[in-house]
Formats: sequence, C-alpha cells, structure tokens
Amino acid sequence: MLFPSLVYKSKCKIISVGNIVSGGSGKTPFTIFLVNYLTDKGFKVAVSHRGYKGKFEHENKLISDRNDIFDSAREAGDEAYLLASKLKGIPVIVGKNRRLSIKILEKKYVDLDYIILDDSFQHLKVFHDLDFVVFNEIGGIGNGFVLPAGILREPLSALKYADYIVFNGEGNIPEKLKKYNKPILRSGYIVKRFYDTNKNDVKPTGRLALLSGIGLPKSFENTIRKSDLSFEKHYSFPDHYDFKDKAILQKIETELRKEEIDYLLITEKDFAKLRFIEHKLPLIVVEVEFVLEKPKELNF
Repeated sequence: MLFPSLVYKSKCKIISVGNIVSGGSGKTPFTIFLVNYLTDKGFKVAVSHRGYKGKFEHENKLISDRNDIFDSAREAGDEAYLLASKLKGIPVIVGKNRRLSIKILEKKYVDLDYIILDDSFQHLKVFHDLDFVVFNEIGGIGNGFVLPAGILREPLSALKYADYIVFNGEGNIPEKLKKYNKPILRSGYIVKRFYDTNKNDVKPTGRLALLSGIGLPKSFENTIRKSDLSFEKHYSFPDHYDFKDKAILQKIETELRKEEIDYLLITEKDFAKLRFIEHKLPLIVVEVEFVLEKPKELNF
C-alpha cells in the first residue's frame, strides 16, 4: 500500500470497477449499469477509462461531455468509445493517469457527485470510496494462482479490499469468493435488441454466424443461445482485436457467401471498431443489457 500522503483524495466520491482475473469479466457493461443506477437517483456522474490500445492512453483527453460525443472518441479505444456512445450526456475521459483524469473532471464539472473508474482496482494512487470486483462464471478463477502459473492478476486475498463482488453467470459461486464475506451481486446479460449498421431494429433470420474480439467469446455464444438463436460458426479473435487486416475481412466475406450465411452477429464493443472500417460483412449488432438478479442487494 502507498503512504496516505501519496494517495489522491477526490472532492467527489470515487467508485472503482475492476477485476483480478486476466481477460474479460464484464467491467464495462457493469460500469454502464452503475452510471444509469446513479443518474436515476439524480446524481451527477462522470467516467474515467484507461483508453486501452487507444490513441490517448498515455495522455488525458475528454472524449465526450454533457452535450456531445467528440470526433476523437473513435480513436480512444473500443471500450472507451462504447462508454461514450452508450452514456449520452455523461462526460467520459480517457488516460492511464487516473489522478490527472479526476482533476480534469473536478475542474470542469464542479457539481460532480461520482466519478467511476473503469478497470482501476489495482490503481492505488487514488482513494476509492467503493470498490466493485467483477468475475465471470465462464472465466472463473482458474487454479487460484497468479500469472503466469494461473489467470489471476493478483491473489484472491486482495478481495479483502473490495466492497462488492459482482458474479456474472448462473452457476455456483466459487467457495473461494465467499470466504471473504463480501456482498456478492449475482448478475447476467439479456439481449435488449438487435440492430443493423444504421441503428434500425432488425430480427435475425436465416443462417447466422458470430464475430467477436472479446475476452470471453463463450459468454457471447451463451447470450445468443439464450435468445433462442443458433449459429453455424464463430469467428473469434483476441480481445480488443482491431479488424484492420482487410485480407482477413475479405476471407470472412468469401466464406460467408460460400456457406450461405445470411447475417453475422457482433457485439457492440466490436461494432465500435467495425463501424469505421470499410467492409461488406452482413452485420447485425447485439445490444445487451446488464441486469442484477436481486437489484435491492445494491444499495448505496
């Protein structure tokens, strides 16, 4: 732990949404949920994101404010762009230096009640008023060891610093998570709607395939199956894949025609990149909504 004098204490409440498992867990969807939860209560909220693999990761830049999404948002990374596009009217700032991001938000928005830090559990240079640690049933906790022997970014004992554990999935919650006596919020995803590249609602029909570049592709598959849809294949790429290789996209286009695939279902996170890339893929975007099994268990 850092000395208290080295930890920045914001004038507004700071909420951290993080994980201790490498790969996807659902931090960004939960961040969107929390923003809506707080704004519904009348609070003024802003979001800080690292901007991973974006142009502004190593500087601090506001990509949306209470009125607009800025053109720069498209270069800020897939998750940051998704936050800005989904959270209309909510300031979103990117940058690895969270202390500076918070100071910029404090100066520009003096009426802020909360700043939510997406992916910040390990960031100890800023005081957190609340820490949420997110797990996914599919990703699990592995063998319980930290990298490289296991999949944990830090030991499970770090959960003693958490205020809430968020568990995405319908299976049994690991006993190793229960031992820390933290409130565990069971959660999941439901499909809110399907839309085309022009944001028009559509109904997927015919032969379908999936395309994703996310941390837990099986989670996307489960979401589609729960919507009573079947698919022929899944083009799965590494998390945060940029889809800029035209040869790969053309190969997929050719295979879809050959196999008579009518539509390619993708996540909103992947559409944040593909919407700015020239291609002929028959895309349908899957908009999901994060839900808590027992909403009343979240109360602050």
